[in-house]
Amino acid sequence: MPIWLADSEVGPAFVERCTLTVIDRYIIRSFLGGYSVLMFVGIGLYILSDLLFNFDEFTENATLPVGAVLAAIADYYWYNIPLYFSQLNGPVMAMAGAFALGLMLKGNELAPLITAGVPLPRLAAPILGAALVIVIVWMANREILMPRIAGKIARSHDDLTGTRTQAVHCARDERNVILTAARFYARDGGLAKVLLIEPDDAGRPVSLIQADSADYDASRGVWRLSNGFRVAMGDPAADEGLGRGIRREPLVEYAFGLTPAQVLLQQSGQWADLMSLAQMNELLSTGNLPNRAAVVHSRDGRFMQPLLQWILLALAVPAFLCRAPTTVVSAGGKALLMCGALFFAAFVMQTLSGEDMLTRFATASPVIIFGSLAVYKLASVRT
Repeated sequence: MPIWLADSEVGPAFVERCTLTVIDRYIIRSFLGGYSVLMFVGIGLYILSDLLFNFDEFTENATLPVGAVLAAIADYYWYNIPLYFSQLNGPVMAMAGAFALGLMLKGNELAPLITAGVPLPRLAAPILGAALVIVIVWMANREILMPRIAGKIARSHDDLTGTRTQAVHCARDERNVILTAARFYARDGGLAKVLLIEPDDAGRPVSLIQADSADYDASRGVWRLSNGFRVAMGDPAADEGLGRGIRREPLVEYAFGLTPAQVLLQQSGQWADLMSLAQMNELLSTGNLPNRAAVVHSRDGRFMQPLLQWILLALAVPAFLCRAPTTVVSAGGKALLMCGALFFAAFVMQTLSGEDMLTRFATASPVIIFGSLAVYKLASVRT
């Protein structure tokens, strides 16, 4: 302890309050242990249920040997673990906090602490502090890890090896160039029967690019075109005359703004939710986005989700901090009622989409209402 702090009247008391005690370490260990077990079981059940419902899609390709199918299944679920962690983190944190305090309540460990003068809200501090670290890890997972493997996460169950082709419909880059292709080879990142529509500054189409096929050159960030050409439409009001309105130009490569992984990602229904905040803001800054409302909704939800997870835990914890004798079932029922109300409100508000202030305020209302309620419940715990 610094000399200046030790000599002051509040120094020892301040250090004692800020130092982890044996009880703090015990509660944190119980909370993290329960969290690890519940998360492991939750992800395992998630994988098992998804595998049972989609096993027929994994085995649609009868030409693949059993080993290749098993390897493809393992590869698919390995890359989806960050997604499952992201979806389960909030409920698992709340259950782990209830589990840690429920064990203390069942073992009659709260009464000696109350007799020793330990305030009950103090027992919630290590759980809420450890949960804050977990939420930071969750944010790193959503903002750093998942955007980098978004193309792997967006794969369908029936095309894990990338051998099946699919069409690309109206994939748009940051310059509002629209890509359409008859076939997209997910494994090789190639396109067949390619059409690109280039707009002017006002959004009107001014040229059409056609190619038999296109392959992406990652080192240069361009698509190499096979038998490609541009059909450019001139201005009818120009002085060149009507005979020079349309011209055809050969084209060997084109700097389309999407990589093969991004093309695959845009064809997935969850593509906006797999982007980072920086990517969503960059996308929104381009303007003239056909699904702008969905991207704005995903961006706003990204700010709400960490707060909702922490509030969910803060609502569950006070139910187990009581001086009067009670049972774990009774405390768990109260916690379940509060957390269920938050889940229902958040689900209903997340179905709203729009950019007007009223809709965005309604989306944030569960954080405002239940956050205030969580603070009130923690503050009203009798010591």
